[in-house]
Amino acid sequence: MEQITVKEYYSWFNSYVKEFYGEDSVVNQNIELKEIHTLKVAKHAVKIAKSLKLKEDEIDMAEIIGLFHDIGRFEQFKKYKTFKDYLSENHATLGIRILKENNILENLDEKSQKIIIKAISLHNTKELPNNLNEEEAVFCKLIRDADKLDIFRIIIEYERERQSSPNPALDNLPFTPGYNRELLQDVLSGRKINNNSLKNYNDRKLYEISWISDLNFPFSFNYIKEKEVLTTLINCLPQNEEINELQISLKKYIESFT
Repeated sequence: MEQITVKEYYSWFNSYVKEFYGEDSVVNQNIELKEIHTLKVAKHAVKIAKSLKLKEDEIDMAEIIGLFHDIGRFEQFKKYKTFKDYLSENHATLGIRILKENNILENLDEKSQKIIIKAISLHNTKELPNNLNEEEAVFCKLIRDADKLDIFRIIIEYERERQSSPNPALDNLPFTPGYNRELLQDVLSGRKINNNSLKNYNDRKLYEISWISDLNFPFSFNYIKEKEVLTTLINCLPQNEEINELQISLKKYIESFT
């Protein structure tokens, strides 16, 4: 990477995001949500990169990817009032367009630009393609882990706050009984779930739990173990033998990486 301080990217990010705040409290609430999320993901990206003993310039690149991975979310919410890509547009694609329109990465060498763009473009896909080279794969997996770790934080905090401070952008599925048993089997089998198939709150919890089997690095597994993410999400679901089996299975899975 050519010499440009990460601090300069933060300066641009802060100025860019500031423009989205205004008189609408709902917009402000969700812009703030994504601003905080972005900064925490960037920190997770750095920690994961350091845990992998990457070089200094690679750690910087991980941080830049974290900082810009959701840059499209701000325009998305301003324009569509939703974070659902299928009701608006792909926020990763939108983010890349914003970075290119503002020439944000132009001072980086071509190889670094390509890796950053690739990682951002794939951070929200159901699965990663098989044709990534080794370096691309590391950064794509790194941002996907960093992103999920902070989304787990958002989910857990919101579970505590839902009653007193509901947010329609986060609470958008009905609280009907039961759950899709096919989704449960998908989680047990480690298969990826399409979030467009979710019908109620319990389905969404199964979808969120399924992310555990999509994590890649020991740092990430240690983090969710320390924060008791699995227990918190399991406790949101109906308590029965199927869910108990799911918890036991995933506990063993987490332990195998820590």
